[in-house]
Amino acid sequence: MPTSPEKAIESLSAAAQATPAWGVAGATVRFVISGPTADVTLDPQGQVTNATPTHVLRISWADLQDIAAGRRSFLRSVTGRRLSAHGPVMQTFAFGQALSTFALER
Repeated sequence: MPTSPEKAIESLSAAAQATPAWGVAGATVRFVISGPTADVTLDPQGQVTNATPTHVLRISWADLQDIAAGRRSFLRSVTGRRLSAHGPVMQTFAFGQALSTFALER
């Protein structure tokens, strides 16, 4: 787990910027992360923004890492209630699929 919320935000933003699927999804997502506690909104380019999000995703850092590492799918995390996502459904699953391609800091 990153040692600080700032490192978690940096890792998440860098992963989004490096993943073409994130931009293709076209969502502005607010991540409300626990363990470490962090709250950040990323635009479709993976940049931190103050823009109004189209989606809100509440998830633990460990679950986010599991999705990125392929140990759990986004769909399984949603149906297993390991995360909470609010926003247009099809776009939610598009950015959820992009999360599976992220390379997050351990």
